[in-house]
Amino acid sequence: MLNNSLFTNSFFINGSKKFQLRSFSSTGYNIISSRVEKRLAVLNKIYSPLMIYHKEKLDWAKLIRSGKVWENYFGPFEWREKDYEFRSKYADVLKEIDAFKDSKKVTAANFLQSMTASFTQQSCALEGNKLGIIDTQKIWNSLKKNYNFDNIMTNWNIPLPAPSSLSDKEENEVIEIRNHLIATYYLYNTLIHQILLKGTPMENVQLNDYDFCEDKFQREFILHSGKFRKLSVDSCISNDVIHPFPIEVPALMRSLLLFINYGIPDKIHPIMFACRILSAFHHIHPFSTANGHVGRLIMALYLIRNDYLPVIFHQINQEEYNSTLLMSK
Repeated sequence: MLNNSLFTNSFFINGSKKFQLRSFSSTGYNIISSRVEKRLAVLNKIYSPLMIYHKEKLDWAKLIRSGKVWENYFGPFEWREKDYEFRSKYADVLKEIDAFKDSKKVTAANFLQSMTASFTQQSCALEGNKLGIIDTQKIWNSLKKNYNFDNIMTNWNIPLPAPSSLSDKEENEVIEIRNHLIATYYLYNTLIHQILLKGTPMENVQLNDYDFCEDKFQREFILHSGKFRKLSVDSCISNDVIHPFPIEVPALMRSLLLFINYGIPDKIHPIMFACRILSAFHHIHPFSTANGHVGRLIMALYLIRNDYLPVIFHQINQEEYNSTLLMSK
């Protein structure tokens, strides 16, 4: 059996300890909850390939850093028979979506621009934010009126607008809405810029996603991206939802980018592919916080690049959303 300390050092749910692990050094036994025991059993099953290596050996470290143990067990980048069955079962619905895409009057990027407040409010609501669409729209209007977005986009060292200057609501919730609004603005403006360059000599000067997938991935991409989490995280949804250890995250994020850039196989619809991107990102859980927000923005980015309207999770609560994600794993 794998060393329990590897799995019990940092069991966290949303950054807070939900239970206590009490160790008795004199006996070497741990008194832990039955839930933790069940999760340890799952963890031992997932990481059993590591048992053939000694923890201090180079092969052990190489294997765990590769992310392949976790990836091979869950298969987040594999397409299964049930996926093709889903495509066949809902073929008519997907055809209607395609027909709507071809008939729409505005670009997908412009649609996201017009729905910035709604997209942000719904995305944050799924994370428990209580601010409604009216408050979100007020914050958005204040940002547009009082701040220069071009300065914010070109100089990341500029302090973001103070939450108190945007709303008198709870500070943490205003910050969450503010950050999501700015990220959404950045997303659709970048995409609109790319659309305007299409067909011009400057089109091919844009940064290609494959640039992130070479050996310089560790050196450059991680340096300029959000910091990957340093703590292990626990899921409150199910004992079977196991997020990878921090040491596995960089390699798994690289695999996710390769999966996205490889393209869609035959008989897999772009909507299905976008959903798989979101599900895989959630499962990897690369950051300490805001994984849901970032995952939905990545999903929107993929859909817009393929000329589909971004998904706005309207009238779906947090429990339904989490249950759907659980079924997708």
